[in-house]
Amino acid sequence: MTGSSKLKTFSGHLLCYGTGADPEYSTAPCPVLPETSFHRRHRSDTEPLLAGGFSAIYPDAPFPLSPTLQLNGDLTDADASEMAAIGRAELIRSNSQSFRSYTLEPDSRVAVLGAEPNALDAFFDRYGGVLQIEPLLIRGFDPRFSTARDLGIFRQKNHYRLSFLVRQPVDLNQCAYCGACGPICPEHCLSEQLFLDFDRCTLCNKCVEICPNEAIDLHAVEKRELEIPSILLLEGVRIDLPRQNESIYSENKLGPLFDSIYTAQVEEVVLRDNSICQYSSKLDTGCDACLSACRYNAVSRDRDGVHIDHRQCVECGACLAACPTGALQYARFTDTGFIEYFRTVAIPAGGTVVLGNEKELHRFWWQSEKTKFASVLFLEHPQPCALSSMQMFLLYAMGASRIIILGEESKESVPVQLQIQLVNTVLSSLYDCKNPILFLQQNKLRQTLMQPADPNPLSSPYHDFSFTNRREKLADILSFLCRQGKPVETRLSGAAAASFGEVACDTEKCTLCNACVGECRIGALTAGSNDFTLTHLPVLCVQCGTCVDLCPEKALHLTPGLSLHPDFFKKTLLSRAEPVKCLQCGKVFGTRQSLARVMAVLAQKNILDSSDDLLNYCDTCRVVQLFESRNR
Repeated sequence: MTGSSKLKTFSGHLLCYGTGADPEYSTAPCPVLPETSFHRRHRSDTEPLLAGGFSAIYPDAPFPLSPTLQLNGDLTDADASEMAAIGRAELIRSNSQSFRSYTLEPDSRVAVLGAEPNALDAFFDRYGGVLQIEPLLIRGFDPRFSTARDLGIFRQKNHYRLSFLVRQPVDLNQCAYCGACGPICPEHCLSEQLFLDFDRCTLCNKCVEICPNEAIDLHAVEKRELEIPSILLLEGVRIDLPRQNESIYSENKLGPLFDSIYTAQVEEVVLRDNSICQYSSKLDTGCDACLSACRYNAVSRDRDGVHIDHRQCVECGACLAACPTGALQYARFTDTGFIEYFRTVAIPAGGTVVLGNEKELHRFWWQSEKTKFASVLFLEHPQPCALSSMQMFLLYAMGASRIIILGEESKESVPVQLQIQLVNTVLSSLYDCKNPILFLQQNKLRQTLMQPADPNPLSSPYHDFSFTNRREKLADILSFLCRQGKPVETRLSGAAAASFGEVACDTEKCTLCNACVGECRIGALTAGSNDFTLTHLPVLCVQCGTCVDLCPEKALHLTPGLSLHPDFFKKTLLSRAEPVKCLQCGKVFGTRQSLARVMAVLAQKNILDSSDDLLNYCDTCRVVQLFESRNR
């Protein structure tokens, strides 16, 4: 008997080319043992497009493996048609993933800043063979090192820019190396290497006076800039550092520095769309949920908006769960991909959806001994902590009675647990159901699945698979759930509902300048160009505060909290203005409020001529009026 014949056989779940347009689902006996080869053919003429399995068992499988297909085939009561639908959705999901993946070559350059020359010299001797060191003294003078004055350190994407001044008293292009300056120096601070020790120099100027070529200027400096990936501060260095300082190391913490100088595989799986991000780089204000959630210094903000350092990112999912607009997306399973998945796969009526990563699902599969769980859908998610409230609400609105998210409690899981708290609070308020969303460790899953779930109270499930962005989809699902739930007057508040609220406007102050509208990228504030109105859709507002900070009239303020009242899902009128028409051509060129504001400012500065009506003309006609008045 061969070794392979001793292996226990399991069901191989296969999706292969069929006779029609759609792939066909089938099963075949399959031996399973870690690092064995997969039986590639269940018929002699057909190779799988996708198969159920785990990468830990078949690391070199020539086709995609789906833990989702394996668990649903072995552990649920899904029939062949349901398994075929899952297989097709998994194949679409696998083929639609798109992100940059590349090998990052090591860059061992590091700027080492020292307060003492001997410390710099000792570090250079110890690590010069491993690191490409750019040494800089921040005080004192030594012929071996440059001393940086007025040092500024600036973070620029994946590197630092060091800007500093270096004293250059001798112009080597002018110097003839005649030797006249050295002997005449009373302090003997000008060496034969033309290094001038300013610690001893009294600026007596004798070397300047004796130089026949005017090559010496004791006040000359050279501006230098250094772009470098890492900075190391030796003991005694005290300087101002940029806010984003993840690649700045200290002498007693060299481990992370050495970890960064080896070849690394980088996968850019956290994507950003700054067009719907509510951080304003122009004002340096607004939403900072992703920045606050990240514990690995992988998220920063610069003049271009939010920036992801993919070298630092550990793919924990915290920033993704925290993002209220969907400006950050998980390339392995985007919001769009998640919604499209359930266009193909139906949730078991009144059933349970279990979401976990491959490792947790593999362990559960291994320990379950092919126990069958009725009305359960297992779904492998590469990082369940990246799930947002939109995805949880969607599953419940489509008919799931219980959603179980597998994970371990940690600081990285706080954002997803806040999302779960929000969903549970809303659903309990609308339907009196108790915690339909659970965050569980894998070892508690079996016992939980054995317990019946409370029924889903929806009279009809949600079937709208259109998608614009996360916030608009969330608003639509919430509106759907509220229409079927009981009336709720209470406003939900607290950390879980922090990204919900309303904007109120003081109409007496508002001039309808629309500055707030320009920075509200998610569309919570909109302007009517024809009727000079400012409208607000509360459910879209993420309470970033950019509109409040930007308003020149201080006419706006925020009211935080999530309301489940129908008015929260309707556009409301915040302000309406009277248009001003040009006296000459009749063109509308502003509002009565803005014109009054301009005139008030001019009056305060004593530059308003009350007999002059030029402000009542549009820009074009105003020029004509000025020209004609000068030629009368």
